[in-house]
Amino acid sequence: MTLQFLGTSSGQPTLERNLSCIALVREGAIYLLDCGEAAQIQFRRAGLRFGRVAGFLITHMHGDHVTVLPGMLMSLQMAGRTEPLLIAGPPGIREFVVETSRLIATGFGFPIDFVESAAAATVLDTPDLVVETAPLEHRVPAMGYRIVERDFPGRFDVEAARALGVAEGPDFGRLQRGESVVAADGTVVTSEQIVGVPRRGKVVAYCTDTRPCDGAVALARDADVLVHECTFLGDREDDAELSGHSTAAQAASVALRAGVRRLIITHFSPRYSDVAPLLAEARTVFPATEAAEELAEYEV
Repeated sequence: MTLQFLGTSSGQPTLERNLSCIALVREGAIYLLDCGEAAQIQFRRAGLRFGRVAGFLITHMHGDHVTVLPGMLMSLQMAGRTEPLLIAGPPGIREFVVETSRLIATGFGFPIDFVESAAAATVLDTPDLVVETAPLEHRVPAMGYRIVERDFPGRFDVEAARALGVAEGPDFGRLQRGESVVAADGTVVTSEQIVGVPRRGKVVAYCTDTRPCDGAVALARDADVLVHECTFLGDREDDAELSGHSTAAQAASVALRAGVRRLIITHFSPRYSDVAPLLAEARTVFPATEAAEELAEYEV
């Protein structure tokens, strides 16, 4: 699982930074977290493929997070997409897409599965991945996301299975599924003898735009990576409170409270041409912090 930042600015783009969009890539499938200005161009610059897009997770209806969504859908249409597409977001996301499509006379040849949520909910539940959402605290309804890989089976010890007389083929599969089998000499071989302990899946939390809040802490609890907005330095805490945003120290405090392994700050105000001071402030509270860079790719 990787995160690639296609836009890291807040409010308006700069010559160095585009508006909010992150590509979460897992096993080739791409989920776009928000879809701000220049997302399509950055998507192409990153070498990503439209055919791999599995869904969009939109935090809120402010323009710097959603305006390029219709354009992305048109590109998917032109790429010949036919598979269903997930679009999750707050109330209004369905109307935005449907009405924009009507006004610009564009239809889509693929079904869209809209999941609108104003409260804690599960927006995606597959055998491999679960995506949960919960409200944040902003000036308009805003949702954060928690993306959870299901645990992986333990490692299968092929040599141990052979040594115990297990025939290769269906019995290997049964052991991997947790069942017991009978070896060639008639002894019972249990899954625990062959398969290691399950491996924990990765967890990513995405929280923007928001004041520091309990909802963000809950979404980020014990996550491998928390991506949290960091719009201002601490000397503008009043501005952050008024506009429904967070300072660098406040973002770090959420990471600390949630017990995450790593924090990546993003959504920087255009007033900061250099984000080093924001990073330094966050690290005074939570040392395992990185500042997102345009088109940078981060392994989860």
